[in-house]
Amino acid sequence: MTLTSGISSPPIFRQWGAIAAIAGALERKTWIVSMGSKVYPNMYTILVAPPGVGKTEVTWRVRDQWTNLADHFVGSTSVTKASMIDELAESNRRYVHGRAPNPVDHFNSLLIAINELGVLLPAYENEFMNTLTDLWDCKHYSEKKRTTKLEIEIKNPQLNLLAACTPSYLKSMLPEGAWDQGFLARTMLIYSGERQHTSLFNARPEQQELETACQEQLEEIGGLYGEFTLTQEAINKLEHFHSNSVAGNDGAPDHPKLISYTIRRTIHLLKCSMVACASRSNGLIIELSDVTRAEGWMLEAERTMPDIFKAMSSAGTGNAMEEAWYYIYKAYTKEQKPILKHRLIQFLQERTPVHNIEVTIKLMEQGKMIERKVTKAGTAFVPRGKGKPDGI
Repeated sequence: MTLTSGISSPPIFRQWGAIAAIAGALERKTWIVSMGSKVYPNMYTILVAPPGVGKTEVTWRVRDQWTNLADHFVGSTSVTKASMIDELAESNRRYVHGRAPNPVDHFNSLLIAINELGVLLPAYENEFMNTLTDLWDCKHYSEKKRTTKLEIEIKNPQLNLLAACTPSYLKSMLPEGAWDQGFLARTMLIYSGERQHTSLFNARPEQQELETACQEQLEEIGGLYGEFTLTQEAINKLEHFHSNSVAGNDGAPDHPKLISYTIRRTIHLLKCSMVACASRSNGLIIELSDVTRAEGWMLEAERTMPDIFKAMSSAGTGNAMEEAWYYIYKAYTKEQKPILKHRLIQFLQERTPVHNIEVTIKLMEQGKMIERKVTKAGTAFVPRGKGKPDGI
């Protein structure tokens, strides 16, 4: 976060870029055993924002860090489903850990960081999406094509994905039923519309030192191997989170298109907890503080996930302004007094992303749709234009 403090990306993007970088460095060399199965820290992370917010300022930096990791394989930025599988099959990892009875671990690991998700997925293809879903679980993968006599078998695959896109891309690319399917349920969608103002010539002499330090630490993380163990306090925290999540009592996103995601929140938290632990210590012992920090990352991301669908809405800012004007017009006509700002904000919260509310109100004022009034109760508005109500 310190290294990227001067770039034009919002803090939440920089934070999840770092989380994705660590998850990629860990590959499938570390794991947690949950319900009798190994859970690896690999992640699919997609930064979602309108143009100009600074998504790619994060993705290309993470790609550079991954590229500089010894022995790690970084995938091409433009691939088809077939070429991605070819690259994964060629990404043979042989990790010598020296532990009996099998002192060498063999697996295939590929790290993909792309600036535009549309380069990887120009259109929705069920076969490609199902393959990505399958690889997230790190289970045996194989395919055989009769026509070309092609046979691929990957016993221990692992894929990390960091990408960026706009809400309009998701709207145009994803069919309605895609939100109920596996790929998006396994993806952390990180949304922000917050534009950062940065100096064009903000040189920081310590940047090279920070870059070196971050790369060295990531290299150290990339050398970790073994099973994460958990303190009893960490176990209790995870069990409590899981119970509440299953019961729907923990404030998880309630948007209908995120239901499939909420079902897998516990697995996402396990992955984030491994990342939090690895970023703190090489001991592979997950403590309560690691789970708490990981939960904080997820809850922050989940608060803005529903804004993606508002940003995807075809209504846009223009229609939100029209609806807001009509709301103020009707309320003023009935009550014959200015409408307090908090009521307008509450109305707009259902129609536009949070970051866009103040912009929408300002545009309505500049367009002479509403007029600001100062009342004893605070800032308020009255409607203007469009067949003004009596008394205006």
